[in-house]
Amino acid sequence: MTWRAAVSGLALAAVLVPPPASGQAPAATDEVVILSTYRSYNGANNLPRASRHAGVDFGSPLGAPVLAAADGTVSRFLNWPTGRANGVVIAHTGFKRWTAYCHMQTLTVGQGQRVRRGEQIGLVGMSGNAVNVPHVHFELCTSACASHVDGDLSGTADPLSIANGCFVRDKAYPRDRLVLTFPVACRFWIRGR
Repeated sequence: MTWRAAVSGLALAAVLVPPPASGQAPAATDEVVILSTYRSYNGANNLPRASRHAGVDFGSPLGAPVLAAADGTVSRFLNWPTGRANGVVIAHTGFKRWTAYCHMQTLTVGQGQRVRRGEQIGLVGMSGNAVNVPHVHFELCTSACASHVDGDLSGTADPLSIANGCFVRDKAYPRDRLVLTFPVACRFWIRGR
């Protein structure tokens, strides 16, 4: 009976976790794959999009933790079922910047909650228009944002331009400037696989 449960679980996982988009090899558990870069005309599913992308899409297993990229305060929840769906915006007031995290399965923070870099804020999902590819849409905003639709790059910047790569728990990050780390757990990253 136990082997049947295991086989059923594997079959269910094969159905719920879609294969990588065409031309993409599966990621190892310790690497993060950037599926779509800032200003890209390609979507997380590697298909063309009509307008430029206002953030970066990080591929990660469904249900994996989404991490706060820097210290801040949860300033807003996002709920746009036909777009970015379940998401959260974190204010980094000392630096006059905001980060937005979208397409999550579940949020694990509350409105007004202070979060630390590397703290879990939700779970990777496929909510909204995530095209059946588990990922986190991540934006860096230069004005208070509610996440941007494709093509609207006003008030956004490329988060990879100030990224420090994967979050390292024991690393000391500068307090006098905003240094982001990826919103997903990893040991190394691969751009545009």
